[in-house]
Amino acid sequence: MTENDFVIELSGISKKYKLFNNKQERMKEALHPLKKKYHKEFYALTDIDLQVKRGEILGIVGMNGSGKSTLLKIIAGIIPPTSGDVTVHGNVVPLLELGAGFNPEFTGLENIYFYNSIIGYSRKQTDEILDEILDFAEIGDFIHQPIKTYSSGMKARLSFAVSVNINPDILIVDEILSVGDELFRRKSFAKIEEFFKAEKTILFVSHSEANINQLCSRAVMMNQGRIVLDGPSKFVTMNYSKFMFSNPTEKLSLLEEFKHMHGADISTWNNTSVETPDQPTEDFSSIPKKSSDQAYLIPNFTPKSTVFTYNGKLHVHDLKIETIDGVLVNALVQHDDYYFSYIVDYQEDAGHINYGIAFKTEQGVPLSWRIFPEKNKYLNKEAKAGDSVLVKWKFKCLFMPGTYFINTGIRRHGSMNELLLFRGADMFVFRVIGGDQKDMGGLFDAGISLSLSSAV
Repeated sequence: MTENDFVIELSGISKKYKLFNNKQERMKEALHPLKKKYHKEFYALTDIDLQVKRGEILGIVGMNGSGKSTLLKIIAGIIPPTSGDVTVHGNVVPLLELGAGFNPEFTGLENIYFYNSIIGYSRKQTDEILDEILDFAEIGDFIHQPIKTYSSGMKARLSFAVSVNINPDILIVDEILSVGDELFRRKSFAKIEEFFKAEKTILFVSHSEANINQLCSRAVMMNQGRIVLDGPSKFVTMNYSKFMFSNPTEKLSLLEEFKHMHGADISTWNNTSVETPDQPTEDFSSIPKKSSDQAYLIPNFTPKSTVFTYNGKLHVHDLKIETIDGVLVNALVQHDDYYFSYIVDYQEDAGHINYGIAFKTEQGVPLSWRIFPEKNKYLNKEAKAGDSVLVKWKFKCLFMPGTYFINTGIRRHGSMNELLLFRGADMFVFRVIGGDQKDMGGLFDAGISLSLSSAV
């Protein structure tokens, strides 16, 4: 196979289930002499086409019940499709329902050999990685006890240890990395990171927009058993976020929009591009070099990935960052204080409100966020129709040189839970300027210092 060959190819995949109201109806259908149907048909997947290249990290997003887990189980060979063709090149390790493939009567050690034999490992091959599995699982002498005596956490840890030490060609990760205490979870994440760095083919399901944007170059969005979007990860998560926070009517409109998004349009979308006077993409060569100790304004420096989601009658406008002295800027100096502000015009009574802000990287990774007055708390003064409110956030710029985006949210108190009135994704972009700092790095300045003295 060449580097450009597909290691996963799905064509016309559908999965149908029979749904019965109760066990009696299932029995009636099985025994009825005229084959009368008592079930309803439910399609968990409908006509799925998907191709994944070798070494590609594909993110999969979708609401609960959208078909993500069913799709992964079909790719892993756990369940067959009702119709369609599945072609997979290489061994697949699914980190889905940890411990689901174990026999409860076998000991932990016996289950290691049993599980590995199912995926094609010989006893000799399992012997070669046995110590690594046992060291990773950290369950000690319990390895010689039947699985049915294990706690759910112990069983999951052993299953995870077996799966990640097989060195798969294709790894399927469904958001299950909550096994054990914080030290074991970190070890689990570190092991998964090794697979990402080794350029394995990975299918990664997560509800975390930041994780998908950070780890995946491509993503698909699923809804009601269909793939409705396929493209650059931030493009997909941005639209998925908008879909998630929209009301039912807007959701239907968005699904229609997704149908008309052609591949060429999506592939040319640049997930971090911004506009400057001379260039349609992020190219700072035309911007005059200025002192790194003085903030300034880059003309026409605006994000292309902005998404405003309105679920109420209000209008957000006049976004800006200012210095403490009131100078408009978007190229900021480290350690200085700034104001980010916008105006909210309420066109109907909105009740008790809270406001939120988040700073994110180009990949959508959240760096800092704040809700005021606090989460699930609201301002005493109600927002009324006709109110025009200046929302002004003060922050200290501790970020390292780079490009960052600002997200905001406006929520109102509901009788049962919070109601999101407005969400602004990538609504403002700014640069942090600085010299050639070869002696430090990362995403923010933690104020690290060093002292040396004689230890004698």
